[in-house]
Amino acid sequence: MNLQTNKALRDFQLCEGYACFAPVGSVSLLNAVELITAAIIFARDSQIKRLLVDATQLDGFRSPSIPERYWIVRKWAEESKNVVEVAVALERSLIDPERFGVQVAINLGMRADIFETKLEALSWLISGAKPHPLAPRD
Repeated sequence: MNLQTNKALRDFQLCEGYACFAPVGSVSLLNAVELITAAIIFARDSQIKRLLVDATQLDGFRSPSIPERYWIVRKWAEESKNVVEVAVALERSLIDPERFGVQVAINLGMRADIFETKLEALSWLISGAKPHPLAPRD
């Protein structure tokens, strides 16, 4: 078990019908991706079908570029093996307005979406609704 997996397990909580992963701290983009990947793998291996990732307390990295978003979501989709559905709560400044990563997830057969708050993410996750590749217009 590596350091990222240990961190993921420490921030992992089982709830009724889903699990929540809520890491806290200042990390690089690569470390944030590795933490969430470890949580997805743990959920998959534990036969947990729904994972709420509350990354609103992570900082220390910039908003990913489009190629980075593709790489990140592709990695998560590969590790989820279409078993784990993932809802991510993330600071608004880190969310791509075009929701490119959500579209990548859809294209790879993964049920995943991104939200600004944990409550929105959880509501979507337990609803069974389809992902929204385009952000709603204000």
